[in-house]
Amino acid sequence: PAILLALASPAMAASDNTEALAKLLAEPLAETSPASLRMASFMLGKGFKRGLDDMDGYVYLQKLLVQHALALAVQHPQQALEYKSAAIPMTYNLAANTWIGWGEGQVGAIGEAHQRLGMKAARKNIELAAEVGLGPERRRNGYWMLGAHQLAAGDYDGAKESFATSAALGKESDNAASTAMAQGWVHVAQILSGIDKTAELEALKSHLRNLGEDGAYYADQYAVALEVFGKSKSAD
Repeated sequence: PAILLALASPAMAASDNTEALAKLLAEPLAETSPASLRMASFMLGKGFKRGLDDMDGYVYLQKLLVQHALALAVQHPQQALEYKSAAIPMTYNLAANTWIGWGEGQVGAIGEAHQRLGMKAARKNIELAAEVGLGPERRRNGYWMLGAHQLAAGDYDGAKESFATSAALGKESDNAASTAMAQGWVHVAQILSGIDKTAELEALKSHLRNLGEDGAYYADQYAVALEVFGKSKSAD
């Protein structure tokens, strides 16, 4: 998941961490800046070991940070875009960490309530990205994440639509790898819905592997998701 999380929330250098934390601690006790919210969310994610630590605790605290950021956006309209911008990676990370499709063998730690919240977080991510005015390169991530949750919920038509939108935004931003990656997920949703797109998916996987390490990761993730959700479908 780290690769996809990095798409929405670029890693902070150690020196940046120290500086941001110092600013956070120097603020008045009853005040919270957009930068402090970003730092708090980063620190929360850094200490979270997916599936091993208290999932309820992580979800609750990340949700509180989102709520706080959005409440401050209302209270301080002159900084509303800054607070909403801070909430965008929070909602993405919350959605990503509550998706069961990574295939890590620890999905039991992620309950239905976590998944429902993750779906809402993905939708909020899309909403906030539009309100802030992010370009297609950033907005495509939210649609991919929504499609991922729709896939987990068995809403294959919804997933196909979300993944197709992500692919279109990738094309709009002239990102061939992202476009191909999202199109592959359209095929995954089609396969799970009973439409045989195996040949098309295999051809796309070969194309992605030729694009480098990230492309190979994306290609491998399709097989993991098909296994995870294929088993879930069989159980139903």
